[in-house]
Amino acid sequence: MIYKKRDGILQIKIFFIGLLVGCSYLIGDTIYRAFVRRHKELNEVIRILEIIRMDLAFGLYTMEEIFYRASLKRNYCLCSFCEDMKNDLSKEDGKTMEELLNKNIVRLKKDTNLQDKEIEEIKKLFLTLGQSDIESQQRLIDLTCENLKKFTNDSKEEILKKGSLYKKLITFVGICIGIILT
Repeated sequence: MIYKKRDGILQIKIFFIGLLVGCSYLIGDTIYRAFVRRHKELNEVIRILEIIRMDLAFGLYTMEEIFYRASLKRNYCLCSFCEDMKNDLSKEDGKTMEELLNKNIVRLKKDTNLQDKEIEEIKKLFLTLGQSDIESQQRLIDLTCENLKKFTNDSKEEILKKGSLYKKLITFVGICIGIILT
């Protein structure tokens, strides 16, 4: 009878240790996926900026129309941001572009994994759009795309280094805690 009780307690300990290791793996995997999502979102931002550049090359669009066309890409991370910007621009309530960007950047920070430096790059671009000739605006978009591509390369390295490290490290910590508890 004593052995059955010990076996039951041992099975419960093994179950909870397995649960702990599994949960720690899932936490590490979630952190890893955040790095991957950031990389994907940076690529989406570059694609949207290239669409905006093409729109500027082939037609004279207002900022409201540019944000509308960018908001049509429903599966991209900037879709809701662009839609909010389009709606705010159509209200004509006298707010400046900077005020509208500051208001909508909050949602962009909340909805994406983009870092502050990348969001500032996007904000800087949108503040300067519409203030010069088409060729200058296209060069600004190209420059912003190049800067974002550098961030993309950095994010790829972070996936390989930090993402994998966190995934393995947190799993290892879970295993260590499991060993200590036994």
